[in-house]
Amino acid sequence: MSDLKCPNCQTPHLSGEMVCQKCGMILFDPRTSTVHIRVNPELTRLRRNLSDTQELLALDEHTLQIQIRGLSERIIFEEGTSVVLGRIDLNSPDMARFDLTRFGGHERGVSREHCMISYHNRQFFVTDLNSANGTFVNRKRLQPNQPCLLNDGDELMLGNLSIVVRFVTNEGAARS
Repeated sequence: MSDLKCPNCQTPHLSGEMVCQKCGMILFDPRTSTVHIRVNPELTRLRRNLSDTQELLALDEHTLQIQIRGLSERIIFEEGTSVVLGRIDLNSPDMARFDLTRFGGHERGVSREHCMISYHNRQFFVTDLNSANGTFVNRKRLQPNQPCLLNDGDELMLGNLSIVVRFVTNEGAARS
């Protein structure tokens, strides 16, 4: 057996194990590591906190399709919602995040909190969150914390990770 022990219950574990088999404690420092976590697709529907009376009203929703390295993902927004694009941060489990780790985000210079996409007044905006390697829209670098209007077909560059955004119509097909 190895000399490594769980910091919580002192159970010995092998090098490379991520979670203690006895108590479930994480056996690595999440601040220095990137972990791939698969997200339930149903969680990509972003919802505002609504009062009971507002829930009965029809809500304005719009779908944004992002194309990354040959893969497509859809995120459904309601008026006034936003999502942070970056890498997962286990110290800050926020549901309004989209993890780009599985698309090579860490290797391509994506910050943990790189940029934010928001939906207001039936328009999408992207805002750089003072990322280390910058956010670009159609090769133009954004100033940190300054929202930029997104158009259908725009190319985002987060560090060196290219993302094409498409607006999806109500019928469910992306506009060309």
